[in-house]
Amino acid sequence: MPHSSLHPSIPRPRGHRAKKAAFVLLSTCLAALWELGEPADHILRWLVLHLASEQLGLLFKGLCSLAEEMCHVHSRYQGSYWRAVRACLGCPIRCGALLLLSCYCYTFLPNTAGLPFAWIVALLGLSQALNILLDLQGLAPSVVSTICEQRNFNVAHGLAWSYYIGYLRLILPGLQARICTYNQRHNNTARGAGSCKLYILLPLDCGVPDNLSEADPNIRFLHKLPDQSADRAGIKGRVYTNSIYEILENGKPVGTCILEYATPLQTLFAMSQDSRAGFSREERLEQAKLFCQTLADILADAPDSQNCRLIVYLAEGSSFSLSQEILKHLKQEEKEEVTVGTLGPSGVPEPSTLDQEPQLLISGMDQPLPLRTDVF
Repeated sequence: MPHSSLHPSIPRPRGHRAKKAAFVLLSTCLAALWELGEPADHILRWLVLHLASEQLGLLFKGLCSLAEEMCHVHSRYQGSYWRAVRACLGCPIRCGALLLLSCYCYTFLPNTAGLPFAWIVALLGLSQALNILLDLQGLAPSVVSTICEQRNFNVAHGLAWSYYIGYLRLILPGLQARICTYNQRHNNTARGAGSCKLYILLPLDCGVPDNLSEADPNIRFLHKLPDQSADRAGIKGRVYTNSIYEILENGKPVGTCILEYATPLQTLFAMSQDSRAGFSREERLEQAKLFCQTLADILADAPDSQNCRLIVYLAEGSSFSLSQEILKHLKQEEKEEVTVGTLGPSGVPEPSTLDQEPQLLISGMDQPLPLRTDVF
């Protein structure tokens, strides 16, 4: 199954397989009708008649929706009745063309059932009324999810952008300067490639404890990074702070890094615990995955995104160790730093004269020359 590079359980955006399947269905049905020996003009007439009936039924459904929207014209459409009509019925040119097509089909195409036009319209209205009352044409969950993803209607999309705009975009540009200030005060404690980034923990189960040592005793708080303050939304001198943690292995410190959870995941967890939010555990997991993917997409094109690294994980079973997961990313970061540092602009390691074998230079003259040049 296609998945994101962040974590195997995060899916990629949906593709166009539904349209490909519809094309296969179209080809199969045309082949079946061809095998039945039906005349092409007969098939075309019935197809056009059926499409006209469906569109006329959708028009009736839109009129029923318009009855509700008319009660919300001032609150939802700023008092514009025309906008309410367009929201329910779509483009007026399209509606007019569908009405003309339906009238043409029912008037000029042969009516093999022998039913009058008024009967057909009444049956279409009856079928749409039953569909609305009994919810016979409700959208499948996958369809709703696709619409929300394509139009960015998900809770996760808003949370990811809020997290970036309201937090990451403010602290990432000045992170390196704050790390330098910290190193001057604490004897270069935050040194190395892995210590110069903000590591953001993204647990897919949204389990975000306030104390990292509760998640893993091998993660120990060390110091606070120098605060950053900024005037924000009427708050004078709002303070942003980050914490430096020490990672232990076998009781010994093996690395330091700036570490914290993504706080919007705590919001998702709280929503799933509150019945008023109507947020199930399955929906929480889906939104957490979308949050991680959306945040990664935002940071991919953001300036100063090289100052942070996302750690997406799913704590499954008692064998999972958060400190080991962090150490894996720290080592990967140092490996990438070493690789980039040893490559030249073209991606090829730069040659060094110290690595070359020494060469013996032999003169072609019979007698050796003196070291001084003023004897000649």
